[in-house]
Amino acid sequence: MKILLGLLLGIGFSVSAQTGQLNGVKTVDQWGKTAEINQETKIVLFSHDMNGSDVVKAVFKSLDVKDLPANHWLYIADISGMPSLISKLFAIPEMKKYPYAVALDKTGDVTKDWQRKENSVTVLMLKNAEVQSIKYFSDEKVLGDFLNKNK
Repeated sequence: MKILLGLLLGIGFSVSAQTGQLNGVKTVDQWGKTAEINQETKIVLFSHDMNGSDVVKAVFKSLDVKDLPANHWLYIADISGMPSLISKLFAIPEMKKYPYAVALDKTGDVTKDWQRKENSVTVLMLKNAEVQSIKYFSDEKVLGDFLNKNK
């Protein structure tokens, strides 16, 4: 694993999410708290564009999701493409209103090797922090059904 510097409050690790061991991948959430993939994490939801983020937000709202760790989920958003002024003044303050944590990849280093599909949410299914499968969702209902089955 490659240690990447420059993350606020922690060290981030970048590994290929295709087959990699993700234990110890960490960053911070919108409140500045450490967000980390560990042995208990079963599902990582990863958004890298606005459409994917909108799908996750809508699904979490419809499912009344508040406590991701209770379901062994982690949500990571790559916001590196967003101008830092916009993220600091608007996006992150808005995210602080969410009832759930959003792990933020502000530099793009943490998730740079992760698979992604345009306009979709990448969902990594983990067992002991190792990727077992990768799925892509662009439809809110389909993602909601999937998450309901994997609580």
